[in-house]
Amino acid sequence: MKKLFFPLFLIAILSAVPALAGDAPNLEGAWVCQSTTVAGIKAGIYENKEAGSTLVIEDQKGRVFTGYKRWTLKGETFTEKIVGGIAADGELYIAEENDGTLHGDYDEAGGRMLLFYVESGPDAKVLQGVYKKAQ
Repeated sequence: MKKLFFPLFLIAILSAVPALAGDAPNLEGAWVCQSTTVAGIKAGIYENKEAGSTLVIEDQKGRVFTGYKRWTLKGETFTEKIVGGIAADGELYIAEENDGTLHGDYDEAGGRMLLFYVESGPDAKVLQGVYKKAQ
């Protein structure tokens, strides 16, 4: 009986994995930042009303995706490639091409992403951004 249990358990687990991958929300498209709050080692905490940021998810396969982030800083526009993943509970993990990472939650009911950009170093900072899908 014990010898039969493990193979059946393994089959049940392996058959559940594709179902989890298929349940991923479709995040493809442009996501525009609605508000940005910054906490910085040097600057303290403040709302950055001039910050502009857009995430564009170009390709998604199951729970992983690729795309780019475009943002403005002091009037200059920058673009950087991103790759990311969506956990079963809606947690988002995004790595940027040059530096920093984004981590947060996808709220399917509200149609929003709450993301935290994290960058270390002498001028370490965390930016909180609320992103909404562009129409």
